[in-house]
Formats: sequence, C-alpha cells, structure tokens
Amino acid sequence: MKTLITTMFMILLGIMVIAQPSDGTIKAKIQADSPSATNIELLGSGTTSREYTDGAYYNYYRRSYRTTKPTTYTGISEVYSGSIQYVQSSGSYVFSQYLIGDHWFIGVPDPDKNEILTMLNADLEKYLKNVYYNRVVGELSPISFPADPEYHWHELTSVSFLTKVTYSEKINSTQLRKAEHTYRVRIYSDEFKGAWKSFNSSREEEDKNAGEVLTYTKDEIDNMPTLADLDAENRAAAIMASLPSVADAPTFQSSAQLFYYIHDIILNKDVNEVKAHIYKVLAPACFKNNSTVLLNNYDQEWLDKLTNNHEAFKSCYCQYPTVQSESKAGITFYDRNNKRMLRYVGIEDNGTWKLTLISFYPASTSEQEELKSMNENCQEKPDLTVREVLSYKVGDDVTGIFSNGEYNATIDKLDPNISTRYFIKLVGDNSGKGYWMEEVSLKKGHVGTNINGGSSSSSSSESKSSSSFKVGDDVYVNTTKGKMKATIKEISGEKALVDFKNPMYDDTWVTLTNCSFEK
Repeated sequence: MKTLITTMFMILLGIMVIAQPSDGTIKAKIQADSPSATNIELLGSGTTSREYTDGAYYNYYRRSYRTTKPTTYTGISEVYSGSIQYVQSSGSYVFSQYLIGDHWFIGVPDPDKNEILTMLNADLEKYLKNVYYNRVVGELSPISFPADPEYHWHELTSVSFLTKVTYSEKINSTQLRKAEHTYRVRIYSDEFKGAWKSFNSSREEEDKNAGEVLTYTKDEIDNMPTLADLDAENRAAAIMASLPSVADAPTFQSSAQLFYYIHDIILNKDVNEVKAHIYKVLAPACFKNNSTVLLNNYDQEWLDKLTNNHEAFKSCYCQYPTVQSESKAGITFYDRNNKRMLRYVGIEDNGTWKLTLISFYPASTSEQEELKSMNENCQEKPDLTVREVLSYKVGDDVTGIFSNGEYNATIDKLDPNISTRYFIKLVGDNSGKGYWMEEVSLKKGHVGTNINGGSSSSSSSESKSSSSFKVGDDVYVNTTKGKMKATIKEISGEKALVDFKNPMYDDTWVTLTNCSFEK
C-alpha cells in the first residue's frame, strides 16, 4: 500500500512540475484564432487530468474562457463561453483543441412584452403544456413577468425568459391545488427584429406543496371541466354549428324504428346531413359531462369511422339488409354479400329510443364496386309497427304461431326471468311435450288448429288460397319475423315446402294459409 501511494504521488508531482501554459499564452492563442474578440476572460485556474486515449496515457490541461466580440449591429455583442485543451508532449503542454461551448448575445433590446403576451394567450394549451392543460380548472391569472425575466438571447432571432401564472389544477381524484407557477418561454422569429412566429415553453421545477389545496368529492372533481374540456367543447360546438339544419327525429316506439330510420338517412343523405341527424338521436350518455355537443372519446371514434367511410357504407348495405340477429336494444345486419356485419345499438330514453352505437367494418375500394351490384340478399321493408304486448297466466288458452302453422295451446308455466316468455302445451297432444314461446308468437284464445286435426276456426279465404298455389310460385310467408319471400318447392295437402330467399333460413314446411302472393 505504501508503494502504491508513493507511485501515485510521483505521478501527480510529475504533472504539476511540468509548466502549464500561462494566462498570456492562452489568451494569445484564443486571440489569434478569434481576431475580432474585444475581450477575453479566463475562468478559474483550470484542471489537469491523466487519461487513457488510443492505447496510451496522456496528461491534459483544460481552461475555461469567455470571449466577447462585436456584431454588425451597434451596441450588440456576441459572447462565447468554452474551454481550451492542452496536452503534455516532450515535457511541456501544447495546444490540443477547443472544446464545444455555447454562445449568446448581449446588448439586444428587450422584446415587446405585449407582443409576447398576445402570442402566449392565443395558444394557452401550448404555453401551459398539454399535461397541465388537461388538469387546469377555472380561470388563469393574467400571464405576467417577474421583476427580472432573465432574458437570454440564444440567437438574434430567439430569446428565452421567465413568466408567471397562477391557476388551479387537479392533483388527484378529490383535490385541487392553486399556486403560482413559473414557465420558461423561448420565442422565435425569422429575422432580427422580425415578428415573433412561434414559441415553446416548460414549467420550472417547484415545491410540490406550495399553494392552497382544496378538497372536494370525486364527483365534484369529475364534473369540473378543464381548460382542455372547455376548448374541446367550443370546437365541438363550432362543428355542430357548421352542420346543415335538419328536422327533429320522430318519437320511436321501438329500437327497430330508430335503427331503420337512421340507416335510411345514412344511405340517402350526404355526410354532413348524416352527422346532423345522428346528433339529433344520440343518447345523452354519448356526450361528456352532460354536454350537448362534446362526445366521449369512444363515441367520437365510431362516429368518425362512419362518416370517414360514408361511401364505403353506402356500397356495403342494402336499404333493408338481411338481419343476422335482433334484440330489444340492438340489431345486427349482414352486408350485401352476407359476410360483413353492421351493428346498431340503442337505449330507451324519456319516451323514445336513442342511439348509442353504430359499428361496422368498411370494405376495401375494390370490394365496394363488386358489392354495389349485389341485390339478391336485400330484403323487403319490414313491418315496424309496434304491437301491444300481451300478458298471460297459467291456464290461459292461446294459439301458438309456428313456421308450419298456428296451433291451439294452453299456458303451462311462466318464465321466472323473462316476463314475455311462456311454456305452452298443444291441445290434443298427449305426449306431454311442450314449447317455450315468446309472447310475440302467441295469440289470445283458440283460433288455430288442434294437434289432432280439429280446427277452432276456418274461413273460405283459406280454402281459396290453398287451392291457388302451385310448385314454383314465389310467395310471401307469414313468420314470426314478418313476411318473408320464398319459393314453393313441394305441396302436400294443406302444407308446402318453401325455400326462403333469405339464406339464413332452411327449407321449411308451412301451412298454405300462411302464404300469399301479396306483400
């Protein structure tokens, strides 16, 4: 250990013994390389170090300095601060290189504060920075300057300085903090004394506990709009104001009425009218914080997707598409090729139905041209009349509507979970078999056929229609989904085997009394 310490001491002593360049030598070198410098100032006493470079050890001496030189503008000088490096060679230090430094300007007149404030106030989101803009609530204090703004001219076309502003910001889900904040701003122009064109800013580090902290409930905080919210609200209001005026939507008694109404508008109106109509029927839940113009991000996304792909939508879907599935609150359609699906979703609201979602996948440009000519999967206009929903109790006489006819039955039990679903047993069926049926597929009383062949009612029109059909006829068949187009493939007595035009449904035996030539 003693030997190591002695060795290190001798190395350091060797570095110190070799004469470092004098101040005069250093200044003369800098002056020679910067002949326009009017002032050269050496900073500190310099540093020495021994470093391993390119396979060998070298002794370095570095000295910081600052120069001042005039510019072409009266009273304005350029200041440069850097370092000069020497390396030991043959028992002395010789110049090695200048190390990278920085420059700025002095003597430049201060910028006009009013011009600066006008620019900053015109883009508060940029001034505050987006992360804070999304947290600030309430009003800002006027932006101001501290007693010493610390103007620093990086270039004759760019200067930075300090500003002050006070605001309240959300710091968590239940608290606001109101405090004064310091922002360093840098502004830019295209030429000296030219108009200021742009700026950037950053909030200075500060005491996180400074200012006044106010506590609210989470709901209260959530309902406080931020500057970003208010700005978005104004932009949304401007967009809505630019849309054409359209009639208010009618009152919808069912979701299907709403869906077919808006589907027709999308297919037959221009995109701006489509937007205007959709805003008329959107559910309140689609808007942020009870706004009437600003949509939630998710709802804005699906609306943008629809309107940005409006022509693709019109190419893909029939006026009355094939229904893939349907429920009280939603309907899913197939496209013209029965491949791609379109989903509408709604909600009951204040005596009508409101839209909550339109979801679809646009076809490519090449597919669109092909789809336009596909009409074989297009359906007839559905009956959207809303019928009265009937309720039954155990023991009630009803008629069950099946695809192959109407049969007399009795309510055997009720579905405890679905109020419109019933278990029925057919009159004359002694097998004990029964069927779960939706209310829409039942009629009051016995007006159909008994399973053993007896009939509770008949009419001359039925027998007349039965004898008028033949194989190959295109007919309309009464089903629980409404009237559907089909072709008669086979007739046996009072029944016919029909091939539905809708590919979703298989060939089915139906009673001829459920068939007609008229829609």
